[in-house]
Amino acid sequence: MTIGTKVTALGERIDGVRGWRAHVLLLLVFAILAAPFVADQATENTELSILDEWQYLERVYQVSQGDPFMRNGEVLTEWAQDARTCRGIVRLGPPAPPPCREGEPFVVANSAAADPPFYFVATGSVAGVLLKTGLVESPLIAGRLVGTLWAALSMWSLFLLARAMGAGGVASFIVASCVLMVPGLLQQYTFITPHALDIPVGAFAALATLRFLRREWPWWTLVLAGLAVAGVKGSNLVIVVGLGVTLLSVIVWPKVFDRADRLRALMGGAVLAGSTLGFTVLWMLVIKLTQVADPPPPGSYMVESLPLSRLLLDTVSLLGPYGEEELAIASVWMMFLMAGSALAVWSGLAREQAPFVRQLGPGYLLGAALGAVVLDLMVYLTTDQYIGIHFRYGLAIWPLGLAFAALILRTRTSQVIAVLALIAYASTPYVLGMDSIIK
Repeated sequence: MTIGTKVTALGERIDGVRGWRAHVLLLLVFAILAAPFVADQATENTELSILDEWQYLERVYQVSQGDPFMRNGEVLTEWAQDARTCRGIVRLGPPAPPPCREGEPFVVANSAAADPPFYFVATGSVAGVLLKTGLVESPLIAGRLVGTLWAALSMWSLFLLARAMGAGGVASFIVASCVLMVPGLLQQYTFITPHALDIPVGAFAALATLRFLRREWPWWTLVLAGLAVAGVKGSNLVIVVGLGVTLLSVIVWPKVFDRADRLRALMGGAVLAGSTLGFTVLWMLVIKLTQVADPPPPGSYMVESLPLSRLLLDTVSLLGPYGEEELAIASVWMMFLMAGSALAVWSGLAREQAPFVRQLGPGYLLGAALGAVVLDLMVYLTTDQYIGIHFRYGLAIWPLGLAFAALILRTRTSQVIAVLALIAYASTPYVLGMDSIIK
């Protein structure tokens, strides 16, 4: 039996009612695959990531020491100051020679306090076990190594979504491996960041919506999806926008769906959007009621109005390589493959797909474009800032794009080409001497 046959058989078992053992086995396989990738990068990168790891590290460290609560406005502790100075931050400042602490410490409010607590409590709790058992001595490394679990969860959720959309077992396994082979995705698990949960959140929201439309899952799974979106990171709202477009497509798609399907799509949209908005507002109220001070906005992003030209550019930020610095050239093939695959399915150029999959095409493409603008508006209306759309803000909608790519990988030749391309992509930072951090 070939590897491809084994993967396909495992996928078929997972699709079955008795597949819970296969789920556990698949998660274990993915964790074993992810462990060396995460461990290598977690220990190799001695400096902190420029993408707010300093703040996230402090939050995880507090939890690992038994303090799960942080209030908005709390300043970074001396421990965090030492971590920043002694390790330095990639592209921002090199490590200081010992003794690291020199001069007055920075008085900076921890921006991570405004983020929902789930990632930090979960990561900090596991990191605390690693520290207390003596398996790991460094709090930073302990927190980063927990990324192995999040990488495995991401691979598993991608595999399940691709299978639900009709992709074969081998193709689903290939797109799941993107978590480890694409530098921009891998960095979410080798550094401390709540974006490590964006792919599982987006995949679950898409899977819940798809299964709900097919009458396979109940309505309350959409409530759980809304809770997951609001409970991890505000930028995950982009997947709700995409799924909203999908549900609207079901309602208006001509001569395909009956009245019951359209009413179900309308109900699903109301439940998903309502739960996401409700949980988001609830968390904002918690922040407001518990904060110890009103922290100043980070950086110099304050604007009097939103720049229209930047908004237009942001509409393509999650669909193409615009704005991704050194790795832009290497990212062209994958980002265009996702968008092209979604367009092929949407337009009907690809083979007939499973029910409701074709409607996910406009959900991904229009959702990524409109979702970027929605994020800009959300930040501006709540903080009077324009920050711009970064690669990681679209991670929650990428599971749809990767699943569409899996649908196109139907032949053995296309699958071999995809594997070779992934290997080339994974080696790009090493070949070109990059630090692999996509800002």
